[in-house]
Amino acid sequence: AMAAYLEVRADDHRGGIILDAMREEWEIINRTLNPKEIEVMLSFRHHTLNTLFGIPLTSPVSYGGMLGMGKLTVSGGNVLVCDTYGDKLWVFARNGERQVLSGEAARPVVAVPFAPADALLFLKSGDLLRIKIDAVSGTIGSTLEGSIAANVADAAVVDSTLMAVADRTGQSVRFYGIPSLGETAEWRPDDSDDTEKLFEPVALATWGPFLAIADRGNGRVYILDSYTLSVQNRFEIDLPRDLDWGNNGELYVLSENGTLYMRFPAGGASTDLKVVARGMKEAWSFAWSGMGPVVADVAGKSWWSSSVSPGNRNTLGAIALHDPWIEDRNGAETLMLRGAASSLYHNFIQNKAPDTSVVWRSEVRPSRVIEVGASNKGSALFYSPSSGVSTSTREITQANSLDDVMNDIAARSRAGGDMPKVVVLDTRISVPDESLAVFLSFLIHQGVRLDLWAIGRPAPAPLESVSKITLGYTYYSRVLETVPFNNSIEWILSLPLPPETSTFGYPSEATLTVLSNIDMIRFTDWLPIWPSLLDKRRP
Repeated sequence: AMAAYLEVRADDHRGGIILDAMREEWEIINRTLNPKEIEVMLSFRHHTLNTLFGIPLTSPVSYGGMLGMGKLTVSGGNVLVCDTYGDKLWVFARNGERQVLSGEAARPVVAVPFAPADALLFLKSGDLLRIKIDAVSGTIGSTLEGSIAANVADAAVVDSTLMAVADRTGQSVRFYGIPSLGETAEWRPDDSDDTEKLFEPVALATWGPFLAIADRGNGRVYILDSYTLSVQNRFEIDLPRDLDWGNNGELYVLSENGTLYMRFPAGGASTDLKVVARGMKEAWSFAWSGMGPVVADVAGKSWWSSSVSPGNRNTLGAIALHDPWIEDRNGAETLMLRGAASSLYHNFIQNKAPDTSVVWRSEVRPSRVIEVGASNKGSALFYSPSSGVSTSTREITQANSLDDVMNDIAARSRAGGDMPKVVVLDTRISVPDESLAVFLSFLIHQGVRLDLWAIGRPAPAPLESVSKITLGYTYYSRVLETVPFNNSIEWILSLPLPPETSTFGYPSEATLTVLSNIDMIRFTDWLPIWPSLLDKRRP
């Protein structure tokens, strides 16, 4: 539309600037969906347990650590830590809250999230507990779900019907149905594989249709197709201990020698391992959280973490200006605007006020962001091609493809509805490649989180990446009880108006241009403003 506009208004220089910025944003969106390399920067800091999670020094776990670290996993804003030989499950807040929960369990190995406050706890004996985390009451409830015949080293959920379990002493990866817990398949390297030692699976992690397996015995990592169990890729690494996937589908592998490696593309052609960090003494367990990677040592006393910082190119931020109004402040009219702010690097911009410049009528105008907070407008929208799923509070809109989803959101917007804060997609919805870039652009520019509902099948890998980029969750239950609130950022912009507010010249002269920066993240947006048409009240 902008290009067509400029065909007949070639002298409108501001229109050309807007078009160039739009093209650059589109290139970044496409590069994010189809990365040739991972450009994020990680810089690890060493912590004690109390400094990382804000636990008081007087807490016994703060100075005592764990008797024997199992696996740590991330669920919502919490890190779930299994103290296998201390017979405890610990829940530490990773979102700045000073809250610690713990529950008793006999030899817990790993807690696998089904939803942010709902997980399966695997015990070393093969017993499974369904746990519910209630942060309000400060309790962890548990019920026995059943038992499997495996000596559990790690576990991962593929979708609502299938999970994988690493059976270290049984030298295999076993697959079990959900909720029946009946064994459906077993995998180990076949006889044609040139393994010299016993297959020793010590860690599992899923990414869409892919299952990564760490084989400590042979110093290898396998990547399987979760359903055909065919090997998609295999590579060598010394003493792999744990692994997890990053937001763009890169695979991180923690070695017992204290080195963290990264490989991308993990499921593609052979590529070199990149060393991400060294010197993490006695490192034992690793997980990727929305805020970045977390590593713990074998005693749970030493921890390492890193936030995710942007590289030099993908520094896209987005601010969607909306709901303009005018306030009378000290006898002068002031234009006020809301802006939903988002970024490919969400934690990098949390609670930070941007440096802002505004251009209107070809003049730089004084302006500032006077509020930074979480928006409480909008809600979650649920989409599924089937009526066989349900939520406890919301209706589900039928959609067979991503185009159906976008058309429904557009219709709601045209009818005057608020933009959703969360979109929950059943993974059986068709996702054409040509629609995904438009959808990611919408999510980023509106600050919307994409959650996935893995009903009967995992999400395609590109959709999984889009969800993780927006800090989305994956749910594995056919009934959704709760969907966490989206703490996306909203700015309120203040712009004193000149005494004379009439506009002239090309239409773009009446377009307000907002240019903001937080460190190296840049935000731009444009909104046509005719002050005489605006309400003088806060919407």
